[in-house]
Amino acid sequence: CGSCPGDTDDSTVIVSKKTSALVTSVPSNGEIQGFVIASCSKCNLGKSTDKKCSMGIRVKDKVYAVEGHSHNKKEAHNQDGICNTLRVAYVSGQIKGEKFKSSNFVLINSPN
Repeated sequence: CGSCPGDTDDSTVIVSKKTSALVTSVPSNGEIQGFVIASCSKCNLGKSTDKKCSMGIRVKDKVYAVEGHSHNKKEAHNQDGICNTLRVAYVSGQIKGEKFKSSNFVLINSPN
């Protein structure tokens, strides 16, 4: 809102520690870190024109192809696989254009 102490312009924010926040927007520098919705771009995230299944993330209403992470194609169609469900992932990296260049990408598993 801009009225809280410590509010800064998002282009000057430097991510220096892990966060427990859901990523809801992309700052001007494209650097994101936090939780996102992750799934198959073709099967679940609306990219039906894609030729094959691939990992994607959704931030707000936009879908980005993930680079720097490969999903297990054998498990993609399991009950909790990326082609059948929306998953939560903890990520860090940079969004450039239509792509998310991942420096860290971890699909969150259910607690036992």
